[in-house]
Amino acid sequence: MHELIDDFIEMNQAGLVLELCKKHYDKNVLMLNNGAVFAQSMNESYDKQKGFVESISEFDVKLVSREITGNTAELTFDYKMTNKDSNVTEFTGKHVQTWENQKIVREEYFSLG
Repeated sequence: MHELIDDFIEMNQAGLVLELCKKHYDKNVLMLNNGAVFAQSMNESYDKQKGFVESISEFDVKLVSREITGNTAELTFDYKMTNKDSNVTEFTGKHVQTWENQKIVREEYFSLG
C-alpha cells in the first residue's frame, strides 16, 4: 500500500488529478469535502474536477505531512495553483483516505487554510 500512496503523492504533486482519480479511486468511492458529500463514485468525482483542473495552467503542490495507520492514509498538501487568467489560489488541504483492495474507497478532504 505504501507504494500506491507514494504514487498518489507523486501524481498529485505533478498536477495529474484526473489521472490519479482514474488510477487510485475505487469506482464506488465516497468522497467528502469538509463533511459534505462531494462524489459517490469515481466517475462523478472525475466529472466534477475536470472543469477545474482544465482551468489551471500551473500546479505547485507540496507534501506537508504523511501518516499511514493500517489502511488509512492522512496526507496534507500545500497547494498553489495558477489559472489561465494568471490568478493564483493558495490553500492547505488534508486528505484522509481509506484504502481497500489497492484502491481508495473513501476520502475525506478538509480545508486547513
